[in-house]
Amino acid sequence: MPIYFCIREITSAGTLPLRHALLRPHLTPATCVYPGDTDATTIHLGGFVGESLCGIVTLYREALPDRPGVGCRFRALAIVEALRGQGHGLALLEAVEQLAREAGADYLWANARVPVLDFYRKAGYAVGDEEFIVEGVGPHRIVVRNFS
Repeated sequence: MPIYFCIREITSAGTLPLRHALLRPHLTPATCVYPGDTDATTIHLGGFVGESLCGIVTLYREALPDRPGVGCRFRALAIVEALRGQGHGLALLEAVEQLAREAGADYLWANARVPVLDFYRKAGYAVGDEEFIVEGVGPHRIVVRNFS
């Protein structure tokens, strides 16, 4: 039987338990609060199975430095381990893509962890050539999805 995964808007504070547990468990909870989290244009989404929060992603109105056009950025896309590989991460990614399009974005981008770059490639994202380290988290590359 397939698992029903429902996506709905949540608060910034609502993202923090999963951000910490899934993305930065070895760091302090304070490192899971990102600049722009409480901006009026920022949208936080949660993926739920029943009433259990099982996935998160946040969308910011933030252009990629030195890139023309209107950009949006997403951060903290994460799914609990038991539900990975079932399409729920892709569902959250598609939800933020739709919100970015509705906001008039020409592209959507993120700093992606190197181990999950194939996920983004399969979803139609271009992967940047330059690898960089996010302190305390590890190697990343920029991924971009053009809408125009």
